[in-house]
Amino acid sequence: MIRRRHSMVARTAIVALLTLLMLSGCAVKRDHYDTPQVPLPSRYANDAGNTAPDPSPDQREPDAPDLDNWWRLLGSETLNQLVDRALANNADLRIAAQRVMQARARAAQAKGGQYPEVSVPLRYQYEAPDEGIGDVPRGGDVETDETYQIGLRGDWRVDLWGELASLSDSASMELWRAIFEHDDQARRLVAEVVAAYVDYLALNDRMRVARDTEAVLAEMLDGMLTRLDVGDATTIDVEQERSAVYGVRADMPAIALRQAQVANRLAFLVGGVPDGLHLPRDGLNSLRLPRVRAGMPAALLLQRPDVRAIEARLIAADARIDVARARILPPLDLTAEIGYGSTYIEEVFMPHTVFWNFVANLSATVFDAGKRQREVDYSRAVHEEMIETYIKVIYGATVEVEDAFATISHSRERLQLQQVATDAARRAWVDSRDAYLAGAIDYLVWQNTARTYYRYLDDLYSFRGDMYKGQIELFSALGGGAPERAPLPGDGRRPARHLGSILVGEAAPVQVRDHWLPSGGWGTSDTKQQQQGRDQDDDQTQPQWLVALTGSHTRDGVEAMWRDLHNRYPAAVDGHALLAYKPTETVAPEGEDATWYRLTVERFHTRDAAAGWCQSVRLGQTRCDVAEFDPNLTVEGRFPWPDPLEKTLSGTTHGGHPAAPARPTAVRH
Repeated sequence: MIRRRHSMVARTAIVALLTLLMLSGCAVKRDHYDTPQVPLPSRYANDAGNTAPDPSPDQREPDAPDLDNWWRLLGSETLNQLVDRALANNADLRIAAQRVMQARARAAQAKGGQYPEVSVPLRYQYEAPDEGIGDVPRGGDVETDETYQIGLRGDWRVDLWGELASLSDSASMELWRAIFEHDDQARRLVAEVVAAYVDYLALNDRMRVARDTEAVLAEMLDGMLTRLDVGDATTIDVEQERSAVYGVRADMPAIALRQAQVANRLAFLVGGVPDGLHLPRDGLNSLRLPRVRAGMPAALLLQRPDVRAIEARLIAADARIDVARARILPPLDLTAEIGYGSTYIEEVFMPHTVFWNFVANLSATVFDAGKRQREVDYSRAVHEEMIETYIKVIYGATVEVEDAFATISHSRERLQLQQVATDAARRAWVDSRDAYLAGAIDYLVWQNTARTYYRYLDDLYSFRGDMYKGQIELFSALGGGAPERAPLPGDGRRPARHLGSILVGEAAPVQVRDHWLPSGGWGTSDTKQQQQGRDQDDDQTQPQWLVALTGSHTRDGVEAMWRDLHNRYPAAVDGHALLAYKPTETVAPEGEDATWYRLTVERFHTRDAAAGWCQSVRLGQTRCDVAEFDPNLTVEGRFPWPDPLEKTLSGTTHGGHPAAPARPTAVRH
């Protein structure tokens, strides 16, 4: 009888398997999702005269910064450090990184939903009456019953129609969306930092012009007072000159106010407070002016992170259509359980208390008033909306590039004309001063030329700042400041990937030494001790302490943090190392390039030493906590201070001790 029952179970299982194979052929999930093709112009309408010829091969510098590091071509080490500090500490960028962490968790959750769920149910039941409600006759005694049960249970929703796979695809695209939104935040952040720094330098120039002009006018006023005493000048001339002096002096507080506001803005962008930011008194002459190469493809805009974020949303919406279509069809749920159960606890786990069961449930909806079909219609409408949004963002990016080209073109023309006007005003001012002192002209003519020259010179530096900001707008509109990532995963149609540099400088290219970390920092795995952030000769019996830095960072962010700590706390970091490790093992859409890392600083022999170090960097608004060393921690990268390369280049100090790390510099060739 038992053998016959087992054969029936086997036949039932075979029939169920064949049914599953037949039904799986009816899956509604598509095997690819396409990105729509958007017609773009072959060239930009306003780029004539705003691009530079392609340099010859012997003039190209393979190590020169590309579009993702375009600000380095400006040749300012202070600016490089400000951008590093912003990429490491900016609040909005850190918030965007945490949104990536949220999306990573959701993507991993969706992927896990495709697999069976296994549980261990423990059950105790106390019931009266033992045969169920209504079983006790009138006047009878109520008897109780106890049941003990333990088992192993598996539940699995078979993805017949591709619903769960489509959900996973959609969640993966939402993860990409979060990654690109993080990249876009970095793009806009870099542009804001550079623009604010240019504003500050232009204000330095304007303040210097105001002070120089005030000094000349004040000297002239002193001379006129002397001439007034001997009767060679009139009171009207003196008061007119006094008015000119104090008019210029009145401009200085307005310029100083604007400087303070720009400095405060920069402090906020780099994740600090104004008290901790020290800016130079340099002018715009401290910057170089890079340009883009001629023949730049308009399709480059398809790699902008905000465009790619919409692209990811579009594909996610396309996958949601398959989810909605699959939910119209009947789901198949499988449940299997095996275990022990008895009314006596001492008999649990005895052979005769074994039980098992298997349930396959295929439930079809007969009537839902069109609710599920309307969900399909809704998903399709969302997808159509994303297509229109995708096209809108691309064309909007095209307009931004055209506007930037137009700004550069007209700013250059205005600057050239203003330079001519300023030179003429200076000559008129010098000649009129000599003529006035010789008595050939009256004072009002000289004063008018002085005011004109001052105004034109002030405008000249403002226009120079506008010229730089036009270039900044262009680099940002082209997607500069964000890493170039591979096409989105999947077999569908994707925009072509643009490779190669589009930037050139008006002078020779710049080789930037401070862009990379010490060689071998990533993937250190020579020994287990090195991979875990220790040296081989460490005393394994001593407890080790770390300082955990807050936030999650990309590889670029890790490198920016290393440089930022190196630049701001050279004495504090000397002899320590920055460790980068993955916070969780979740879905990685693009391998290491799209992996986020947690950071710690090693190593401290006592908790007090770690706490003191943490407190010292907190004064510079670097947030941190003390953590005990985990011997099982696998570190993805270890980056010591000082840079071993710098130690090799700079040698050692007297006594054999390592020399202090040299400040990274931009080396011109």
